[in-house]
Amino acid sequence: MDFDPATSLPFFMPPLDTDELASWFCSGYPLEFCASASFDPDFVDSLCASGFIPMATEGPDDGRDLLLPKLHDFRAVVDPREVRVTRTARRESRRYTLVRDGCFRHVLETCATMHGDGWLRPALRECLVFLHETASARRSRLVSFELYEGADLAAGEIGAFVGSCYTSFTGFRLRSGAGTVQLAATGRWLEAAGAGLWDLGMPMDYKLALGACVVSRRDFITRFRTARSTPLDLDGLAFADPHDPVACRDLIDRHWTPNAS
Repeated sequence: MDFDPATSLPFFMPPLDTDELASWFCSGYPLEFCASASFDPDFVDSLCASGFIPMATEGPDDGRDLLLPKLHDFRAVVDPREVRVTRTARRESRRYTLVRDGCFRHVLETCATMHGDGWLRPALRECLVFLHETASARRSRLVSFELYEGADLAAGEIGAFVGSCYTSFTGFRLRSGAGTVQLAATGRWLEAAGAGLWDLGMPMDYKLALGACVVSRRDFITRFRTARSTPLDLDGLAFADPHDPVACRDLIDRHWTPNAS
């Protein structure tokens, strides 16, 4: 096995069986990252389809970006049917609409602007845009979700569908409280679409409040592969066409169970 001298991480290049790489991570590998110099879209697509979250870093020597596929030690996951929606989120949701794939590139660039490009490097952003534009030829399907108040973008995120699993990569909010509404509405959107697993990535308190549980890397891969085997027809959804806004209150009230304020 080769190691990248800049990061001291195991170094891989395509062609590579990324499912085998994920199994190797689960067999006792103690870290969460490996490294690669390749941003080949087929390679990144395969990594996403095997449960990795693609990240990147600037190379310390020549400035070229390095790909850092990440497979967390622990992951926050939730069945979309079990997403908790607070009374506050439901009340505020009447102001907003949710759109899928309305402006993927803009959402991606806004994420980089809001959070910095420490990991969302230019080479990775270019690759993700290409994967989104060629979604029909991919094992994973890159999407964006956007929350609007009237004509104004209030929050957004990018992520990937693999079978009936949706993985959130990163997001932003531009208005106070908009992020909470977006999470609630996205959860209801996923439930209505028939998604079986929502992968929220790194465990954080707000994700646990949403109803997520924390699972080990091995448990995550088992759940992910089960959900991956169930196809999801995103283009045939009866309740939401791409680019068409859906009222967040209507989404939430499809399955409203009162929760904390």
